[in-house]
Parts: sequence; structure tokens; C-alpha cells
Amino acid sequence: METVVRIHNESEYNEILQQAVAVIETARSNAACAIISTSNEMHWRIGQLLYERKLDSAHGDGVVKRLSVDLKSMYPKMGMSVSNLWAMKKYYVRFHLSDPKLQRCVGVLPWRHINQLMTKLKDDDNAIQYYAEKVIEKGWSRDLLVNAINLEMHKHQPEANMSNNFAIALPEAQAAYANEVFKDSYCMGFLGVTELLLELELERRLVEKIKKFLLELGQGFTYIGNQHVLSYNGKDYKVD
Repeated sequence: METVVRIHNESEYNEILQQAVAVIETARSNAACAIISTSNEMHWRIGQLLYERKLDSAHGDGVVKRLSVDLKSMYPKMGMSVSNLWAMKKYYVRFHLSDPKLQRCVGVLPWRHINQLMTKLKDDDNAIQYYAEKVIEKGWSRDLLVNAINLEMHKHQPEANMSNNFAIALPEAQAAYANEVFKDSYCMGFLGVTELLLELELERRLVEKIKKFLLELGQGFTYIGNQHVLSYNGKDYKVD
């Protein structure tokens, strides 16, 4: 006889649903990470092959072009363009003698992130390590990574510029934890920010970006105004 399990209230069901979603999202995330790692292993080995065969732009351009044509015909969706093949060699050459910790960090990043790191930071292992760890920790998109590099965030780490009194106001362990919680900084490169801003100026720039975005969406969206006054229960509230 089949046993009937009853859910006593909605919150109990929501808890079950959330746990199931968490399991699925974790599995999806793990699968995505595995795909990226496997793909980068392929990039690494193809780059190693080109390096060991001593193929370069002067003595191997024709070979790489032919290789690209053949590989694209066999694997049309795997990004086997000429430029990508050269990027694979660059990837191997750039990191095959690097510290294993750096290799592991870079090896789990999306391919476009790796290319940005190689292009913009070249031989700066410490900077590459910093940004690779931030991408892993915070899930930065490529655009956020580029903005962070352009702002040279690795030279202005929050730990070196603490503007708080945690160290004197809290016990040592709590002060360290508080600094860890509050040390993150926002990447404002999309606003053209390269220095400290007053709060009102930061608000103005954010509102301008939001306004432009909403207007570009077309029908179905509207922008009423900045600091628009709404009255509720005898009080006025200013909202954007």
C-alpha cells in the first residue's frame, strides 16, 4: 500500500523546493566548471603541440591556417580559428613554466578571461594571480574583469587602504573578520570612475546609466525621474 506523505504548510514545501533547487544548481555549477577545465586542458595540449613543433608566424603560418580549416570542418563549434590556435600556443608558452598554483587558478577560468589576462598583464604573475582568484571568488564576467584591470585594482587592494577603526575598537579576531566582510570594493569602471567620488556624483552617474538602459528597452518601460516624491501615510519619500 502506497504511503501518503502530507506537507503541513506552505513554508515546509518551500524549504523542500529550495533544497532541491540548491542540489540542482550545485550540480550545474560543478558540470560547468568541469567543462571549462576540460576545455582549457584541450587548449593547453594543442598549444603545447604547436610549441613543440616549433610553429610560429614566420615558420608555420600556412600549417596553422590549414590546421584551422581541417579542425573547423571536423569540429565546427569548438573555436578552432587561426587566431584561437595561436592563442592556445600563447597560453602554453605563457604559463608552462609558471608556479603550479598560478597554473591551477588560470586553468579553471573561462577562455575569454584567460586571453584578457594574457593580453593586458603579460608577464605580471602576481597581478594575474590576483585577478584569477577574484574571478573564481566573485564570478566576475569578462567585462568586470577588464574594468578591474583598467582600474589597476591589484595596486589598490582594500586591505592596504582600510579607513576604519576595527583594529582598536574590536578584539583582534573580530577585527580581522570585520575587515574580511567589509573589504570588498565595487568595480565602477562602467561609470568611467577612476578616482573617489562624492556620493551625490556617484548617484548621478548610476542614475544616468539606469535611465539610458531603461530607455533603450523601448515599449513597456518608463523612467519617471530622479528623486521622485511619493507620499505614503502622510510622509514623503524620494525614490528613483
